[in-house]
Amino acid sequence: MSAQPCELVPATLPGLPVMQTMGAYYVYDISEYCGDEPGWEFPETGIYECPDLRPYFEDADTHPYFIRAAGELAGFAIVDTKGSNAEVEFNMAQFFVHRKFKGRGVGAAAASWCFGTYRGIWEVNVIPANRGAFAFWSRIIPRCATGAVELARRPAPHLRNAVKDIFRFETG
Repeated sequence: MSAQPCELVPATLPGLPVMQTMGAYYVYDISEYCGDEPGWEFPETGIYECPDLRPYFEDADTHPYFIRAAGELAGFAIVDTKGSNAEVEFNMAQFFVHRKFKGRGVGAAAASWCFGTYRGIWEVNVIPANRGAFAFWSRIIPRCATGAVELARRPAPHLRNAVKDIFRFETG
């Protein structure tokens, strides 16, 4: 399919309920890969819940965005400044593209916009079992990086030492 036009629109606190609702679909999508991992059991309520996204809206160093494709709500991206060490300037805290828009270039365009807008040293953290996210970021990051891309599986101190596949690179 051809790439669809994509724009990122800053999300403000009144948009939190919409992003929180979208977050349930985000968790559902991740469960395809992580569903057999501890903590990823299908909820007895039958409804996936997204962790509270409110802190992203209350931190001045965090930038939440709605992704729109051809004017339609298509996902969200949240850029923050929390990395695994002090050198990291930007981190893709959360990134979700609705299934309807996958494979249409929307995710690639949104990620590229973030990397081009926030230039510096980046990290993208991926849950090791999330093969879909790993494949996506493995394709997109080298296109946007201005140099080498480092990849390591290690604990992420800013994420309660959870083990992540951490991409580190620079944009500029």
